[in-house]
Order: sequence, then C-alpha cells, then structure tokens
Amino acid sequence: MNKRMSKDKHTIAFYNLENFFDTKNDPKKNDNDYLPNGSNHWTENRYISKLEHITAAIASIQDNKLPIAIGVAEIENATVLKDLIYQPAFKGEYGFVHFDSPDRRGIDVALLYHKKDVKILASEKIPVRLNGNSHFATRDILYVKTKIENDIIHFFVNHWPSRGEGILASNPKRIAAAECLHQKAKTILSEDADAKIVIMGDFNDLPVSKSISKHLHAKPHKNISTYEFYNLATIPYEKKLGSLFAKKHWLMFDQIIISKGMLKGEGIKITSPRLTIHGDKSLLYFDQEAGIYKPNRTYSYHTYHGGTSDHLPIYVALDKN
Repeated sequence: MNKRMSKDKHTIAFYNLENFFDTKNDPKKNDNDYLPNGSNHWTENRYISKLEHITAAIASIQDNKLPIAIGVAEIENATVLKDLIYQPAFKGEYGFVHFDSPDRRGIDVALLYHKKDVKILASEKIPVRLNGNSHFATRDILYVKTKIENDIIHFFVNHWPSRGEGILASNPKRIAAAECLHQKAKTILSEDADAKIVIMGDFNDLPVSKSISKHLHAKPHKNISTYEFYNLATIPYEKKLGSLFAKKHWLMFDQIIISKGMLKGEGIKITSPRLTIHGDKSLLYFDQEAGIYKPNRTYSYHTYHGGTSDHLPIYVALDKN
C-alpha cells in the first residue's frame, strides 16, 4: 500500500491515533479506562511506547521528512500533542492547533504543522448540531486557515460520529456533520470560488456514503462545480483498499477531500489523482487466522497489543508551479 516519493516534495497527512490518552485522570472526561489502575492498565511505559510508535509512523511516511501538516484524531488533550511534537523527530519545529470538544469520551482532533512552512492565520472549532440540538455531544470539526508559501490553504480536520450504535441510528449524526462542514466551506467558496480547501479526517463513512457524496458534495471525479469537492480516497476505495480493517473488510473511512481550487492554477495544488495509504510493515501484523496483514492496534477491547493504531496514516503530495 505504501508508495515512496522524492524528498523534495511536501506532503500533508491524516492519522487516527486510536485513543491517544495520557495517564492522568481528568474528572471532566470519561478517561477511566486509560489510567494506570483502569481496565486497560494504561501505564506510563505503555504511553511512552505508543508515543514513540506514533512518531516513528509519521516519520516513516516520507523517509524521515515529516509532512508539513498532519491532521490527527482520537487525541485526549494538548498534553499528548505537546509530548508528541517534543519528540526528537519533530526537531522542535512543529506546533499544533487544538480545541477541546464535547465528545463524551473526551477525544478531539488537531492539526500539527511545520512552523517554518505553515503560518496559522485563523482557527476555530465548528460545533456539530443534530436538528439544532446543542446537547448533541460529538467531536467538533476543526477549521484552520493557513498560509503555505504564497497561498491561503483552508484545512478542516474531522472525526465524525462512529457506527457503534448501528448504521441507521448513526447515519443522521454523520449527515449533520457533513452539512455543518459544507455550510462553512460554502461560506469560504462564496467569497472566493477558487479557494484552496483541504478536508481530511476519519469520517466513519465510505466515499460512496450519502453523508460524503450527497451532503458534503464530495465527488469521485475532478469535474466539480464551485460548491463541490473531489474525493481523493475514491481510487483506493474502488481498488478495495482501506485504512482500517473491520468485519473482514478493508474500510476507507480515512479520506482527504479537496476543492477545485487545489486542482488548478498557480501555486500550491494537488495533481495526484489519489491519496496514498501508508501501509508500512512496521504498522502491520500478520493475522494467522485471517491470513492477511492488518493494522497493529494498541488495544483490542481491553487486551493490550502494543501496536501503534487500528488505522493507517494517509497522505498526499503537494505540487506547485
């Protein structure tokens, strides 16, 4: 699944870090499982091991040249982000944008960025409302307006509601997230039809799901109108590839989606027709029973496996004129 590229190219990536909690109790969050005396026995040694694994995974994407922007999901707080960017591989050159979300488990999304290459101009969290219900607790969508070289790039980092309660019950929640996101993106595009927008995240839906294709208006082709987007995850999905393995199938829940402004014109753009799933062997284990390699996750329920994440990182290369 992995494909190397030249070191002179910048990349942007997304990675679901699978319940990246610290070991300290936060009474405002449901983090009891991830404490030293919790059901997962989340000790300092296990935390440090995961921290090192995540760093190695990100560094291996492009032969130790880290992506200049990395969207992450399932992080507990700013503490774990600080511990991550202070790892030697980041060389003290990275910052992050993060807001606390109302998620019941206390997990959020964030954007890591290379401070020399990416300038932060503005940021905000976008609440997801279900039928106007302000008590509907899920991850906020993170919006970050950046400047990369001479271009304004708008990033949206997402982690939409899971399918845990069943597809039919959870579908309206992901549709609500899609509509909240599209409304904000539409506001940007109404002011500049060629605005450069990058939408990334774990959507807990497929590229063909209604939330993505109909409500976010993310299409499987480049022939898109002003308020539509091109889904770079379509090609790997059609090839039956995926970023996580569940219920005997690879699933393409992690996606990067772009506006038409990212496809044309001068400056920064994305010309590759697809994203890459970073399936480095260090992130996989061989399932003897299934006879295939799967993401080497940290936990399976409460059983510790010691892997990095149940998701694989995804990334795309940036090109420029």
